[in-house]
Amino acid sequence: MKFILGVIIGIAVGGYLASNMTDEQRTKVGDAAGKAAGTVKQSKVVTAVADNAAKVTDTVSERAADAVDAAGDKVADAVSTDDASVS
Repeated sequence: MKFILGVIIGIAVGGYLASNMTDEQRTKVGDAAGKAAGTVKQSKVVTAVADNAAKVTDTVSERAADAVDAAGDKVADAVSTDDASVS
């Protein structure tokens, strides 16, 4: 709830400030935001997060596949046990 309230207040303040800016000020803010975004894209942190995300995805995929295999084996055993008891 606090996060949503913060977002709403930030949008309101940003809208107020943007409407009271001159074109030159808007250009300066836009350029600064573009530089900041470029810096973040090129940072080592982004690279590290992307690499780790790939590793986590691979690990989760393997675990999910193992869980599905184990569940399939249990179902197959249960079905074969039921078939044996019926005969």
